[in-house]
Amino acid sequence: MPLHALALMGKTKSFVGNPLIGSRWLNERGLHRQRVAFADRSAWARRARLGRALSAEERDAYARDGFVIRRDFLPAELFARVRDEAPAHVAAAREMRQGRAVTRRVALDPVDAARLPACVAAANDARLDRLMRYVGAHDAVPLMYLQTIIVDPARGAQDPQTVLHRDTFHAIAKAWLFLQDVGEDDGPFAYVSGSHRLTDAMRAWEYEQSLTAASSDNPYHARGSFRMPPEDLGRLGLGPAMKVVVPANTLVVADTHGFHARTPSLRQTVRMEIYGTLRGNPYGLGCGLDPLAWPGIRSRRANLVDQAEDLAGRFGLLGKNWPLVSPRRMDSASVD
Repeated sequence: MPLHALALMGKTKSFVGNPLIGSRWLNERGLHRQRVAFADRSAWARRARLGRALSAEERDAYARDGFVIRRDFLPAELFARVRDEAPAHVAAAREMRQGRAVTRRVALDPVDAARLPACVAAANDARLDRLMRYVGAHDAVPLMYLQTIIVDPARGAQDPQTVLHRDTFHAIAKAWLFLQDVGEDDGPFAYVSGSHRLTDAMRAWEYEQSLTAASSDNPYHARGSFRMPPEDLGRLGLGPAMKVVVPANTLVVADTHGFHARTPSLRQTVRMEIYGTLRGNPYGLGCGLDPLAWPGIRSRRANLVDQAEDLAGRFGLLGKNWPLVSPRRMDSASVD
């Protein structure tokens, strides 16, 4: 129980994995509601400093929508090199299957520059880094990957990512630099504009969910990644999810604490992107030590995190979600 209590001061979110977080008695008395409110206040306090590195337009876009879109992000010459280099890269990548979708990825750490120089240069662009720190409300180093999404509508069960949801109760930054045009039928990212804001209606909704989440039939909802029925958006003062249909070389950085989903694709698709993620302690001051930025670690941060998760999986501490697969081209539609 002491460890469960300590977890309340961090990003632990599962209502079934932690008896305190899932306690109806505690949540009736405001435990979850206070965790959410404190995380929100802490995030905006950190952004007050991090926002100095962004333009007013970028800050306003995030405040209004919960995401920032930058078209023609990379210089044309660098983007052309990325598009030539990324599909042809052959690697023993990591893959995760979720229903009809398979996500394949390889790390884009500085140590990977010998094999993927253009992709590593793009992934470590200072402008992308600044946006991710602001949206995620953490002055820390993001994890960057070259990623392929392979969707076959005829295979497997429903992809859980196609259900409108929020990842957790606090700010998280995720970034996608799309290497191809993303059209209406390509399974685009969709986001409910403004759903990252903690309005009075959202506070009430979070409170309602906290009372029953531990007994939810949906395992993702029970683990703290709340699902949102589209028909309920209106009572929160929110509109429908907006499909992010964009041309190649567009960067999208979103706070996936807001409601989002991957739009179902009705045809086979293979889409490539440079992907980043940044999440930290929602209650931190944002000026503490970032171990992933230490010398000797920063240059191989994503690889080390992947290896640590492999080790934890072998000891039963984590599920093994990203196993290594046999070498193949990054744009191959072949999956294990």
